[in-house]
Amino acid sequence: MEVFTRKRPTDEIFSGHMSLRSWVKESMPSALIEILDSNLLTPAGEDHGSNNQTLDCLSSVMELALNCSVESPHERMSIKDVVAALNKIKIKLLAI
Repeated sequence: MEVFTRKRPTDEIFSGHMSLRSWVKESMPSALIEILDSNLLTPAGEDHGSNNQTLDCLSSVMELALNCSVESPHERMSIKDVVAALNKIKIKLLAI
């Protein structure tokens, strides 16, 4: 999540009960574009269709990050499932 948001868990905005994970979770999916590093998005003027597809892939990555960072280790995805999910996202992204 740090890479995709350019925020660290120790940033000043994460004080009290707010954490990087809870901030991302609250922003999903409606405000995702507001928390993502703008450098990851397609530059203005390019095809909006591919931008929407890129945003879908980024949303999938963030959902995966949330699933991998649940509090209980027993509730987290297995690494085998994570790799499979990442490969699906990669294939989708390369098709753009």
